[in-house]
Amino acid sequence: MLRARTFQFIHGSEALLKNRIAASLALAAALTLGMSGCSLIAHNATGVEYAPSDGVQVTSEGVALRNIILVADETGENFNLVFTAVNNTGAPAQVSLNMNSEGADASVEFVAPDGTTSFGNPASDEEVIVATLGGLQAGQTVKTYFTINGTGDLVEYIPLLDGTLKEYQDYVLPAGVGQLGDITAEQLAAMTEEEIEAAAEAAGESVAEFTERLSLQDSATTKSD
Repeated sequence: MLRARTFQFIHGSEALLKNRIAASLALAAALTLGMSGCSLIAHNATGVEYAPSDGVQVTSEGVALRNIILVADETGENFNLVFTAVNNTGAPAQVSLNMNSEGADASVEFVAPDGTTSFGNPASDEEVIVATLGGLQAGQTVKTYFTINGTGDLVEYIPLLDGTLKEYQDYVLPAGVGQLGDITAEQLAAMTEEEIEAAAEAAGESVAEFTERLSLQDSATTKSD
């Protein structure tokens, strides 16, 4: 009888232990589910603005320049400035970039039309902006100071790429394209038709596109002055 009672006592303790283990597992599962649910609905916020792409971005005065990259042309010394401008000001915006490096410096100016405009695609109707950065090559970055409608103090390091990646091959320009795009409207007025045609061809634009762009740039520059 003693053995039977002892067996019953041990058997009951075993059952109690199993019940406690089961309860502990259920509690752990509930806690895990609760914690998982919290992470699912929690908002992970960050104050650091970043571009989910290879390029960088800047925003100022109602104008955002997104996914900014520089793609080397066939010579490797001139770089196609590729980006999308989102201008919510209701008017054309004057933008300038000053690129500084140990090997070379370059400055470009352009007008960002009202609305959303993509730059750098030679197959589109938009202008091609070229910066000459001899001594630099794909894989590096260049420190760039941005000024948008007179507001500066915007600094980013623009990555330099080439046509190694398939998605950028269409942005690799032939040698010489876009390098004559800095002609002023005053210089344009003194040029012959043949000279204008040659300059437009070198810039990768039609004569109408070339002259219209220079007129817009001259108008924006006059307003800023």
